[in-house]
Amino acid sequence: MTHPRAPSTQRPNLLFVFADQMRAFSCGYRGGDPVRTPHIDRLASQGLTLTHAVSNLPICSPYRAMLMTGNYWHRNGVLHNCNSHPQRTWELREHDVCFTDVLAGAGYSVGYLGKWHLERPREPYVMPPGFQGLAWNEYTPPARRHGIGYWHAYNTYDNHLAPQYWIGDAPRESRTCFEQWSPEHEADVAIDYLHNRGGRFRDASQPFALFISNNPPHTPFNLVPQRYRDLYRDATPHELLNRANVDLHSDDPQTRKAIRGVADHFAMVSGVDDQLGRVLHELDQLGLAEQTLVVFTSDHGEMMGSHRLMHKGVWFDEAMRVPFVARLPGVIPAGTSDDLLISAPDLMPTLLGLLGLGSGVPAGVQGRDYSGILRGERGNRPDAALYSHCGLDGTGLRGLRGLRGLRTHRHTLVLGQSDAAAQPMLHLYDNDADPYQLRDVSQQSPGQCDQLIGLLREQLRRIEDPFAYIQQGLSL
Repeated sequence: MTHPRAPSTQRPNLLFVFADQMRAFSCGYRGGDPVRTPHIDRLASQGLTLTHAVSNLPICSPYRAMLMTGNYWHRNGVLHNCNSHPQRTWELREHDVCFTDVLAGAGYSVGYLGKWHLERPREPYVMPPGFQGLAWNEYTPPARRHGIGYWHAYNTYDNHLAPQYWIGDAPRESRTCFEQWSPEHEADVAIDYLHNRGGRFRDASQPFALFISNNPPHTPFNLVPQRYRDLYRDATPHELLNRANVDLHSDDPQTRKAIRGVADHFAMVSGVDDQLGRVLHELDQLGLAEQTLVVFTSDHGEMMGSHRLMHKGVWFDEAMRVPFVARLPGVIPAGTSDDLLISAPDLMPTLLGLLGLGSGVPAGVQGRDYSGILRGERGNRPDAALYSHCGLDGTGLRGLRGLRGLRTHRHTLVLGQSDAAAQPMLHLYDNDADPYQLRDVSQQSPGQCDQLIGLLREQLRRIEDPFAYIQQGLSL
């Protein structure tokens, strides 16, 4: 795909930073998890925080595909994580016009650092020595980078203390390994990118758009520098796992795993915050802060023992709700919005709108542009944000092995079928009365279920998800 260069304008730069597997409650300004995030907190005090930002299919690759394309799972075709599983053939398609394509076509110098996770591994697989199992990492050829001019990235590789990257035009067989914690290394590269000495990284006459995709606080949680672990060395699991939906007395394996891992996970969160602070400081020092749209968010959350679960993929708030802070001085008023249920596909049109590129959003994009609301203008807010989980073989698109649901400001509803043999399931939570989602009230609230199922059907039909037309036992 070619990207014609548009005349230079005075549009803002973009710095989009997103962590992997960091839930909304793991920010100090939220007053939830007992974490230390002074730089994110400072950014939040200067910008707009959205307390109801949602990861609609809370797994790594699907979120990234929605971010890049502005379309939901069935439209962009990325239904689950990209790896070498023989039934997972999905990846970001070369012909899709992506967020970065629009930026490049409008004259932005676009850079990407860190985890991409939108490429399907191909044989011969790129595997660590001696590793057995599915392949996850893969090279992304320049033709498949969607307008990204500076590339310092990998598909997915979880050795956070010795990360490997393909840099620039390096071929598939030429990865570069660094003996450095990956968010720290990526912050170093980001700072060099901002300085751009000798024009090495970008065209200095054009605005820039830099994406930083940190793999931590994703597993393995223990791969984190000791200086961040020391921040939590004196905290007990009872102090760290303070959510009412964690049963610390349970012998459930997932709860035990949470008890062992929570201090390291929060250490990673503080480390990501520390490295973000370094980049933001450099932005200030270079006089770029006033003309740069800064966004901090995450691709999905982490259950960390809530509901006796670990990690992601489910409909509970710990997995679905993510941090979201946006700062653009003079354009986005500082404050907090509790009523904008913003979804992953909305980010592309909304951020392009804030950059003055709303007319460049591809026709048919399913996400909606809420840039006016972020600027403090009046506007219609969505009634709900969708939830999806597809079967590992993708049958959730065509059959019953999948889940659909939605989150309104008050309720969470989910229905579907988790495997071929199970009976259809239905759950309803009243998040106002029960903020930790401890009580399923679907049986006590049939009228509320019917109303929300009707809204779910309406939302799924709007985005043309075939799941909306499945009838067997699901009341759709």
